[in-house]
Amino acid sequence: MSRNTPLRVEVDASPGAPPVNLARLEELLRFAARLERGGGEVAIWLCTDAEIADLHLRFMGIPGATDVMSFPGDAAVASVGHLGDIAISFETAARQGKEAGNTVAREVAYLALHGVLHLLGYDDLDAPDRSRMIARQDELLAAFEESDPGDWG
Repeated sequence: MSRNTPLRVEVDASPGAPPVNLARLEELLRFAARLERGGGEVAIWLCTDAEIADLHLRFMGIPGATDVMSFPGDAAVASVGHLGDIAISFETAARQGKEAGNTVAREVAYLALHGVLHLLGYDDLDAPDRSRMIARQDELLAAFEESDPGDWG
């Protein structure tokens, strides 16, 4: 079922999260899922560095914050449409966005797209896969912004 239904997005944010155009973020992710022939439900949590560092240590055994983490839905839940969960550190997004010339909100959207691609089967564990995934991520974001110009914040 999850591959045939439009993507549904739920976003929750920790205190201090920057303003993000949630409708635009959801449209980007639906756009990407449609082109990747995916669907179902995804939950996104915009969290702090401390919160994502806790997840990073608990689930990956790696200390310290990261930008984005994806948690695929389990088979029983996926059969009724839950694709998975994504955690995004808005504090890391702010730093990375500044370095890349993006607003925090656009960087959050970029990271959410990265998380959705993981949930749809993309991987970035080795250099060729990472290059392929980032190229697709960039392509999808550019296509969306061309077809639907607007503000991320």
